[in-house]
Amino acid sequence: MSIHLFKHNQEAYNSVTAMLEREKMAAVIHPTGTGKSLIAFKLAEEHPSEKFLWLSPSEYIYQTQLENLGMEFDNIQFMSYSRLMKNEDSIEILHPDYIILDEFHRCGAAEWGKSVRKLLTACPNAKRLGLSATNIRYLDNQRNMAEEIFDGKIASEMTLGEAIVRGILPEPKYVIAMYSYKKELDQLKKESRHYRIRASSQRTRNCLSSCAAHWNRQRDWDIVFEKHMEKKNGKYIVFCSGKEHMDEMKEQVSTWFRRVDREPRIYTAFYNDTATDREFREFKKDNSEHLRLLFCIDMLNEGVHVDDVDGVILLRPTVSPIIL
Repeated sequence: MSIHLFKHNQEAYNSVTAMLEREKMAAVIHPTGTGKSLIAFKLAEEHPSEKFLWLSPSEYIYQTQLENLGMEFDNIQFMSYSRLMKNEDSIEILHPDYIILDEFHRCGAAEWGKSVRKLLTACPNAKRLGLSATNIRYLDNQRNMAEEIFDGKIASEMTLGEAIVRGILPEPKYVIAMYSYKKELDQLKKESRHYRIRASSQRTRNCLSSCAAHWNRQRDWDIVFEKHMEKKNGKYIVFCSGKEHMDEMKEQVSTWFRRVDREPRIYTAFYNDTATDREFREFKKDNSEHLRLLFCIDMLNEGVHVDDVDGVILLRPTVSPIIL
């Protein structure tokens, strides 16, 4: 079996190989879902006698990529960034010919970054390839990791908009609903009591009460989901902010989705949960006629793909422009 690259990735691959020969380093910045990892796997496939060291945020991401590909590579040694950090004393004996930095924007993390820089310093002759949906660490003083790690040598770059226009990724349908409005309004009411001008404080509270009344009339979430979940027996990933938040949201399933399916299939995935692998496998192979919901915490942000997902439900608050 040989890896087949679609046109956009073949073009990127050609640019990568040329830049690696010329510069010894190259970065690929393409949106999630466009198959960036295939470029690196193709490189390993075409250089079977060369030793590859593949670094990624988690082994889970790497193993899922291999499962989707249906292949194994004898010339790839995998290490998570955290494992590299814990085994810095072993860096000197690695001697890779190629270093793959998957989700390389994560190399800007304080401790992980130190280990990666130690690795790059110890292996000056190794060619390095970076893969990421973004080279900017938005919440870290806008650091440009393509500049820091690859000296600005970007072999291929594609925006999400370009990927949609070119038909590489489907055009998404966004539905915005503020389920946490009550908590937000209560906080604003509390803050308004400290206004120095009493009249202003009263006007603000009256306005907030009016907003609350409006949202109360519009908060029939079962109707919202019934209207916008076009595929009633579809697969949806539900992103939550933490374990407590996830448990709270799972309690809403019988109410929120009752008009879509009164007996939905519920799955859970989060780090450090021994049942996650089984739950994720069961979710992927579930071909029932029921609504299927996978509740997850920081598991499917990057590098993990499920072929037949019909939508995502974003319940977690965030200030990041790349993590919804």
